[in-house]
Amino acid sequence: MKGFNSAVLGLGLAVWCGLAGAAAQVPAGYRVAQQLPIDNGQVLEVLEDARITPDLHRALWGNGTEPENIEDQVLAADVENTPFVDAQVRLLAASGDALENKSLGYPLATVEKAPLTGLPAPAFFLTIDETAPMGTYSGPATQVLMPSTGKLNTTVYRTPDGKSEALFLAQTGKAAWQVGAPTADGVAQIQQVSSSPASEDEEFVTTYRTYRFKDGAWQLASRQEAGYWDTESDFPQRSAFP
Repeated sequence: MKGFNSAVLGLGLAVWCGLAGAAAQVPAGYRVAQQLPIDNGQVLEVLEDARITPDLHRALWGNGTEPENIEDQVLAADVENTPFVDAQVRLLAASGDALENKSLGYPLATVEKAPLTGLPAPAFFLTIDETAPMGTYSGPATQVLMPSTGKLNTTVYRTPDGKSEALFLAQTGKAAWQVGAPTADGVAQIQQVSSSPASEDEEFVTTYRTYRFKDGAWQLASRQEAGYWDTESDFPQRSAFP
């Protein structure tokens, strides 16, 4: 989704710490990178390596966290010897006690309120920067959190054949997504486009996916067509999506 990374960082990095009542101990080597209030006085937090300042977070986002991407040579040498710890997301009760904590597998992450309507509870976009040093198939990956139940369960969707899969939204050189306008009856929609080789002869196929929240669950509709798409192009028109 064009502009998504900057929008997430602009919203998320503005709130780095200090919400009243959030008193859970921060693990050694971490700092509180973000705090967002949710229902019932609960707080959603992102923890990052204590060496990652807000400015460094912005500089590394989308570029990779390898030492060669760090301008401060002293810090780069330190990271070479002791790599950044993986970011964590945790849910705090109104009392400040930690209800749940998850390691995210990569050093950088952000969280923001999701502009989705028609859901039974507030939703949040948790984005993990999975950018690799090379290639166009890596980048930030976003999942939808609905933590009002006191849990950080990964949101799943139903495939057309009834299977359940984890809902992850990719932003890479050949994939993008955006929140679509709600349907006439208020159903939330997310649109994802991606392009990949269809076979060993490297002909490309583009997949158009729409996730809709219907009947209490996210459901997938998708279609494919021959052809190539990347993020140098405009995001496809609404009519391209099922």
